Amino acid sequence: MDQDNIAPRFLRSIGAATFSQLWRVGVTFATHLVLRRLIPAADWGLYDWAEVVFLVLGAVRDLGLNVHVLRVHPRPFGNLLLVETVWNGALVLLTVVGAPWIALGLTQGHTEVIPVLRALSFFLFFEGLALVPLVYLEGELSVGRAVAPELLRNFCFAVVAVSLAVEGKGVWSIVIAQVAASATFAASLWWRVRGRIPLHFEKGRTLRLLGTSYRLSVIWLLMLLVRYVDRLILGAMTDPTTLGTYGFAYWAAFIVPMIFVQPVGRVAFPAFVAYRQQRRKQFDTFRISTVTLLCLEVPAALFLYLNAGPVLDLIGGSRGWVGADVYLRILCFAPLIDPLSRLGGDILATRHRDGWWIASTSLTLASFVVVGVLLTGAFGARGMAWANYLPLGGVVMFFGLRHIAPKGLRLLLHDLAWVYLLPIPFFVAVWLLSGGPSATRPDLRMALSFVALAGVAGAYYRRFAPAFKRFFGWARAEKVVDSASPPDAQ
Repeated sequence: MDQDNIAPRFLRSIGAATFSQLWRVGVTFATHLVLRRLIPAADWGLYDWAEVVFLVLGAVRDLGLNVHVLRVHPRPFGNLLLVETVWNGALVLLTVVGAPWIALGLTQGHTEVIPVLRALSFFLFFEGLALVPLVYLEGELSVGRAVAPELLRNFCFAVVAVSLAVEGKGVWSIVIAQVAASATFAASLWWRVRGRIPLHFEKGRTLRLLGTSYRLSVIWLLMLLVRYVDRLILGAMTDPTTLGTYGFAYWAAFIVPMIFVQPVGRVAFPAFVAYRQQRRKQFDTFRISTVTLLCLEVPAALFLYLNAGPVLDLIGGSRGWVGADVYLRILCFAPLIDPLSRLGGDILATRHRDGWWIASTSLTLASFVVVGVLLTGAFGARGMAWANYLPLGGVVMFFGLRHIAPKGLRLLLHDLAWVYLLPIPFFVAVWLLSGGPSATRPDLRMALSFVALAGVAGAYYRRFAPAFKRFFGWARAEKVVDSASPPDAQ
């Protein structure tokens, strides 16, 4: 990759990835407007729990090689394809056979749990096949070529899911739609990279590559568990209806991170790899990316807190989701607690400091599990929601990043202070103008909240736009000549 083109390609790829993600979430949102009204909460609880099971199995399937291939030259995509066919196929068979034992994790059960697990095994297989061309395009910062397959995938999901839900198929509406969409995605991705992807195969090195990538596999598994351990705990300690209601609130609370963290993250890691010999530019990219994400998440959290009930009624209807607004008011601020861990682990990974990332994620997972189990036992699902406020691994992440670039970290924390503080006056004004705690006009509060979002956007633009323009304009105008200076100067 030409060093002169990294920043422009980074920006274009983020744009393409964000467009794709916005389309995906837009289609998903529109689909949820229908599905949340047609599919019972208990069925949603089953699917939410099964989804986590297969995300964990996906991490076991990939074994970290999907990330590690981007750190190896030449990139062994042939070895990755071997893993995603042979090991993936074996894992699918193990899942089909072991479905009755996996189902024990949903303690209060559901009549469809075992057949749903077996059907989703096909989803696991197709996702693995799609991973090879997707990683190739992301590694080349050519995410734009993956946009059309992603659009097709989500259109397929929407059509199949809604059609089946209208016919009263319940949880199977989502399951069949996911399998069909993943098969469509895999086929269209391979069609897009035909004749382009170099399937370099290093004979006899697959096991050695896996031996090097296992730490990344552990990291990814830990990250998934941190993100979704709520569902596993609630699946073991509550009933499917409570799990489905909590899952709805969790989805709404994390909808903005879900939209933007994934597209930024999928482009940021290859950019961090490309800048790994230029620490200042690497950390500037990290700072710009993190500030961008939090500029979206902070006002969104305040908006959701003030408008939890109306937002959930809009998405899911007023019936069938009793208590979800209580969970949402607790969960909406949880995404803001640990901003450094958004992309900080990717920085550590580019410098092969995976141990710091594992320690950070393990500590957060341990705190979520221990505190989550205790609080769920005492307060039910609300206790699990409060447990999300204790990501203790953020402390480890802070020291890991501080060791790499102390000055850059101070600049980032200064920027984040502005990100967190600027929206507060706008939303305090909304709260006061709409009647404070005794508000009787939710429509007025929501309208004022949209005005506040516009005001916050203007304030953020005045504060951060010059820095963004300098970063991307300077990167395009200048040649990268930092090789003459030590890469660890900062």
